[in-house]
Amino acid sequence: MIGTCAVISLLAAGLASADTLGAGTYKGTWTGATASGEIHITFRADGFGGLDPEVGFTLGGENVICKVLSFKPEDGKFTMVYEFDAQGNRLQSAIFATAKGKTLGGTYKTTAADQAVDSGTWKATVE
Repeated sequence: MIGTCAVISLLAAGLASADTLGAGTYKGTWTGATASGEIHITFRADGFGGLDPEVGFTLGGENVICKVLSFKPEDGKFTMVYEFDAQGNRLQSAIFATAKGKTLGGTYKTTAADQAVDSGTWKATVE
């Protein structure tokens, strides 16, 4: 019986320390093959137990506003797809992220008409 209690305690401690995604504004940087800039992601409670994301970034010193097309959180990780206009082109990015404490980070891939445009990494910390 003592062994079972110890295993349950260890499992509970592991679950309590798991990194989770929560409401807040995360700000940081992104770095691609030919450019870099700032990124900001805001998560707001959606009233149904989930999160509603907003994302934007800078490109060449200009603020780029994005429209989120999909958001799939799962166990401290998420994928998000968003579209935006940049330099007269309609682009789409997919980001893949992991939450670690107060930090989000991961990779992204940007396409235009299903053609690869850029890829890189990003990292942001909650304010």
